[in-house]
Amino acid sequence: KQWYQRRVAITAGIPKPSKMLLLRAERDILINDMIREKAKEEVKYCFNHFAEMSKCQQEHGIVSGLWKCTEENKGFKMCMQWAFYDEELRDSCKNEYVQRKREAVQKNKEQELENQIRLKVIDDWMTNQNK
Repeated sequence: KQWYQRRVAITAGIPKPSKMLLLRAERDILINDMIREKAKEEVKYCFNHFAEMSKCQQEHGIVSGLWKCTEENKGFKMCMQWAFYDEELRDSCKNEYVQRKREAVQKNKEQELENQIRLKVIDDWMTNQNK
């Protein structure tokens, strides 16, 4: 039923972000990946913990850094857990994903229209050649 509703929403026009239904894979995998990446990169989330952990592992090496950098690693993991359940971050990632998806749908519709126009021009040219 969700698949049908989603298909109808997309084929009826480009849906608004609040109306766009997300597949389970999008909601559980893609958006969660965006949350992890954004939490690592943005200073207001876990960037400082990530930088400390990376610095420690560079100093001690990756293999021995696993044992010697446990405090930095623990701090980074706790920060990532906090960021993962932060509603503001989750909503911003979801909105960003939906916006990208809307742009992709728009681009595909424009590409389909261009292809239809090209086919029409070629078809007209072929009929004129056969006359």
